[in-house]
Amino acid sequence: MKKIVILLVLLAAIAGAAYYQSNQRNSRLNRASSGATKTRELLLPDFDINGIKKLRIKEDKQETTVTVQGDQWVVAERGGYPANKEKLQTVLMSLKYEKIKAGRRIGKDSWGKIGVNSPGDATAFGVGTLVELLDEAGAVKHSFVLGGKVTSSGGQDNQMSMFGGGPQGNRFIRLKNEEPIYEVANQFSDLENKPEAWVLKDFIAVSKLKSIEVTAPKAEDSWKASKKAESDTDFVLEGTKPDEKLDDAKVTLSSFLSSPSFDDVLAKDKAAEIFKEGVKAVLTTFEGFTYTVQAAKKSVDGSDKWYMTVTTTAAIPQKREAAKDEKPEDKKKKDEEFDAQKKTLEEKLAKEKSCDGWVYQVTEYTINTLFKKRSEIIKKEEPKKDDAAPAPAIPGLTPGTIPGLKPTTGAAMPAEAAKPAPITVTTPPISVPPANEIKDKPVTPPPAPKPELKPADAPAPAPAPAEPKK
Repeated sequence: MKKIVILLVLLAAIAGAAYYQSNQRNSRLNRASSGATKTRELLLPDFDINGIKKLRIKEDKQETTVTVQGDQWVVAERGGYPANKEKLQTVLMSLKYEKIKAGRRIGKDSWGKIGVNSPGDATAFGVGTLVELLDEAGAVKHSFVLGGKVTSSGGQDNQMSMFGGGPQGNRFIRLKNEEPIYEVANQFSDLENKPEAWVLKDFIAVSKLKSIEVTAPKAEDSWKASKKAESDTDFVLEGTKPDEKLDDAKVTLSSFLSSPSFDDVLAKDKAAEIFKEGVKAVLTTFEGFTYTVQAAKKSVDGSDKWYMTVTTTAAIPQKREAAKDEKPEDKKKKDEEFDAQKKTLEEKLAKEKSCDGWVYQVTEYTINTLFKKRSEIIKKEEPKKDDAAPAPAIPGLTPGTIPGLKPTTGAAMPAEAAKPAPITVTTPPISVPPANEIKDKPVTPPPAPKPELKPADAPAPAPAPAEPKK
């Protein structure tokens, strides 16, 4: 009996200790509803957009910095390439007006469970994304860690449920030097720690292509194609034989680089190394633009990457010449149209000049035309079916001769004389002798044709004897 009592006491003690430890742990993670806090409405109440001159996003192994350089925003990790200003403004405006949905006091030892530990701590787990906003002097004005997302799937991203968490889709944020962990409705998916996601994706756009000349590493692989007029449908490949033409199925020149895009960009100092053995091309347009392009294929980390660089120039007419008989009202309208077109082309040139010299990583589809060899883009033309076939040769007969006739020797005759004359038969004139001279004389064939001789006058034939009367 004593043993049973002692055993029950031990079990009670163990259960009590477990209950105490559980309560201690929960008190740190969840200080019940009385621990909930929401000290203000806005997440960053004193946020000054115009005072922010640098945005820095950090994780354990990567960093992205978007900063003001001169008069524009650039991406530092991409050699100072222009940043997507619209995306940046969207993020800054969202931060300025973001409201707090809820706030909880959560112990530091539980930050990892909701992913709000700062990057750089080798011993921490559940590391979030550190976002810092700096002023012109480089001082940090705002700093916070983007933590896990509140979902309905359970696990680390659903830890708010133990604190009476908010709706699905909210996100945890831990502000620097503030105790509460806040929950906001915006997940801030635009705050990506990817430098390529922040670069401006505006690019060149070749329109009204007139000619393209490709210079390959091997001279025999180079080629040039062009159109004489903008209205022409097909490009003509230079140097083709009469039975050859450009194979439009292999290269589509009319839309080449008309709306290209790129995945990433490298600094200008990488160009010499990347395009050392690349392909070169010069494209001209009917609008007066010239694009000098280089392209190369490289193997990076076991996969093929495609790169291109471009330099753009243009000869834009600055004045329109009016026709001699142009009416004043027509002149005004045409001048206005000319000025509008001139402005459009100048803006296009300024925009595309900003791409000069940068190394762009593109897809194979974007520039594979430049890697086509001349022999790969030519097709043979089939003879037309309605062409008359030559007459078959007759053995032993020279074309243009008649069997059985010997060719005429001697000087060549004119073409008209060489034609065989029609065959005719002429009967020579025959003289008829008098009747009394033909009896008892053999009939002889007429002599060879001679000038016709008239016979001498012959005596009249004797009258026939009268028939006796009966």
